[in-house]
Amino acid sequence: MRSIPPELFGNISISEYKDKIIIAGDPEGLKSLAAMLVWLANINQDKINNMPDGEREHIHLSPGTHISYDSSETEVCRLDAKGTGEFPKGYNAA
Repeated sequence: MRSIPPELFGNISISEYKDKIIIAGDPEGLKSLAAMLVWLANINQDKINNMPDGEREHIHLSPGTHISYDSSETEVCRLDAKGTGEFPKGYNAA
């Protein structure tokens, strides 16, 4: 069974500026984004029945729906794949 990520509240903006991504928000927005990230980190992908091995849990954040209208469409994903724990090809750790 797939659990539902926490909702975003407050104000969040995710935008591109030159060669960087800027994530900004008010206290309520940043706290709710943090709760969503903790949910994503803690979800047990192996217990999601309708998710094939090799897939990764992810969340789509859409401008005007989840984040500010001037934000960029954003996807937040787990690096580790269900069942294998493998990271995407080409991933280079810091």
